[in-house]
Amino acid sequence: MKWAALALLLLMVPALAAWLRTNPNLAVVLWGGLTFLPFVLTPWHMLMATYSMPFWSGYVKGWEVTALDALALAILFGTRNRWRGMVLVVPFALYFLAVLVAVMQARFGTIAFGYPVQLIRVALVFLAVAQVARMDRGERALVTGLILGLTVQALYALWARAGGALQTGGSMGHQNLLGFASHMAVMPAFAMLLAGRYTKTALLGVVSGLVVVALTASRGTIIISGFGMVLVLVLSLGLRFSGRKAIVAMGGVAALAVGSYFAFESLNRRFAVQGQMALFEEDAQRPAFEKAAYLMIENRPFGVGPNHYVFVANTEGYSARAGVDWSTGNRSANVHNAFLLVWVETGLLGLITLIALLGSAIWHAFSKAMKWRRRPEADMFIATGVAIVCISIHSFVEWVLVMYSAQYLIACTLGMIAGMSMRLRASSKQPAARPVMAPLLVAGKNAPLVTS
Repeated sequence: MKWAALALLLLMVPALAAWLRTNPNLAVVLWGGLTFLPFVLTPWHMLMATYSMPFWSGYVKGWEVTALDALALAILFGTRNRWRGMVLVVPFALYFLAVLVAVMQARFGTIAFGYPVQLIRVALVFLAVAQVARMDRGERALVTGLILGLTVQALYALWARAGGALQTGGSMGHQNLLGFASHMAVMPAFAMLLAGRYTKTALLGVVSGLVVVALTASRGTIIISGFGMVLVLVLSLGLRFSGRKAIVAMGGVAALAVGSYFAFESLNRRFAVQGQMALFEEDAQRPAFEKAAYLMIENRPFGVGPNHYVFVANTEGYSARAGVDWSTGNRSANVHNAFLLVWVETGLLGLITLIALLGSAIWHAFSKAMKWRRRPEADMFIATGVAIVCISIHSFVEWVLVMYSAQYLIACTLGMIAGMSMRLRASSKQPAARPVMAPLLVAGKNAPLVTS
């Protein structure tokens, strides 16, 4: 049955590609699917593994294929592609190569190779989103997909809270993953609302984002989301001030105040149940996780191999020496720092290339916003740049950056930066139309010379 499903998934690729070529006006429906599907792949079970390892302790459970991969391939085959001058390809490729090198350090190469397979799928989504974003209607379709995905998660979160859940992760499995993913949808929605573009859709995104952020009851999500929205507001007003932005900004501040009230009410409820007294009180196990990670780095400087942190930490005694509690929740978890996790698993080379990828994305987003500040896309560049800043900060306290659902959304954000850059560069190179003016002949002026 599994192989029949895989065959059906592969057959979808040429069928969808042909449909895109013959129905270009309806292509926006599939384009929006690129950014919508990352929110629902897991709960709707739109994936399968050609090689499965469901009981493995790592974050990759097999060599998986998803409906989003098929959609990305269909868009790449069904669209006239332009690759010249595409940014962020080189840093992504360098990170991928660093991960491949680290696979050789792993105890089980087949299991470790599941992470490079995941990165290949992420690369397909990155390329497909970039090709969509360089088209005139692509940006709106991609933003709409993000907002619809976030709205679905807000509905899941409300349903869970109605059922008495203390912290809600929507349908993504955990509140930290949902909070991490929300940054990449909330920031574009808020930026579009400020700019007066796609106003109704953007408003839906902002409201859904505030609901999601409040109901996760996650300190990191609440603080980083608030910081990100304020940063979008300041940069957008500084880049191109307008009366509309000022009015929306005042409404945004009021909405943030209301959202903060409900967010901190959720936190207080959580603290009362868990017995935590202070907002910034640190989990006692986090230092133990970090100690174990540094012990592994000291003994295995080239990395223990992708997808191997939990296995090595337990079987080689690092968690025990660091004082990590013997509870299942702690011994089956990764260190709560994505950068430290990448360093442990892929060595210093993997860490440097990951930082280079994220740093390049931030640089390109903000530099393009400055360069094209008179264009409406400038606000979207700001939003994507701030989204990458937010997930980078969040990665210091969570490890979910390496999960496929988070990486798909990162690929969408990177693809939007790359695609919009190509579109604006191409439009700037098009020759301006020369005005054709008929000569104005006025008696006594510019009159033709008559000779006899």
